[in-house]
Amino acid sequence: MLLKRFFYLFVLFFIILSPLSCKNDYVDVPYVYVNIALDLNNPDFFSLNTSGIGLEITGGVSGIIIFRQSLDKFAAFDRACPNDPYNEKVHISERGSTAIDTVCGSEFSLIFDGSVMSGPAPYPLKQYTVSYNQSSGIIYISN
Repeated sequence: MLLKRFFYLFVLFFIILSPLSCKNDYVDVPYVYVNIALDLNNPDFFSLNTSGIGLEITGGVSGIIIFRQSLDKFAAFDRACPNDPYNEKVHISERGSTAIDTVCGSEFSLIFDGSVMSGPAPYPLKQYTVSYNQSSGIIYISN
């Protein structure tokens, strides 16, 4: 009888503590209002006239990477690393098609969707909405 009570007490103790051990320690990249227009005719943004090229600009939480994926498609990612968005930020790698956080070592694809290619980051880079007006050469980045 005493063993049975001990067993029930142990199970109850385990049930109470198990949700505490499963908590998510990761912090989401915070929401910051973004509404940016870039003119590709401006010399500061000429490099974006070539596919496969990215540029780091101000905005978002830790800055924004705008990347030209193809002739008519751009992607914009926040530079805050999902591993530690308040203290780490990504930079365009030497290869140019990825972004890397030199602190935690996480690497992200700029060609597709900002997905994690390696490292401890728990999820992809925060992505912003991008629209491109080819006739005017204006890129709009927003959330």
